[in-house]
Amino acid sequence: MTITPVRPLMSPQRRRASAAVVRLDGLTNGELAVAIHAAGIPAKAHALTADQLKALAVAGIARLGLAGVYRLDAESRAANVAYCDKTRYDRSADVRAELATTRRIWGSDRNEQTAVNLACRLLAAIRRGEVTP
Repeated sequence: MTITPVRPLMSPQRRRASAAVVRLDGLTNGELAVAIHAAGIPAKAHALTADQLKALAVAGIARLGLAGVYRLDAESRAANVAYCDKTRYDRSADVRAELATTRRIWGSDRNEQTAVNLACRLLAAIRRGEVTP
């Protein structure tokens, strides 16, 4: 029996190539938020221009790859839905797993909200034609 070494899904070169050809207007707000967060949000995020937001999103996609962006967005959404489902009728429900997933992906609620807000600003700028997708 031969054991084949496992290779990563995407090499860093392919990740960069996929980021170069992706159209940002084809991504959801959550996917853009994950990409922006992965690139690292500067301290004065409110002052970023649309072009700077686009550069952050592209850098985040290059870092994670599109598959990584899709996966983290799906995990984040699933954790948020599970949290809401559990606490809707029982405020004392055990939601430690959902909160742990959210913290692992985003680090804090503030980081998540900031990334979501920046992604919303970027999508609005793309739709208004201020930035090419």
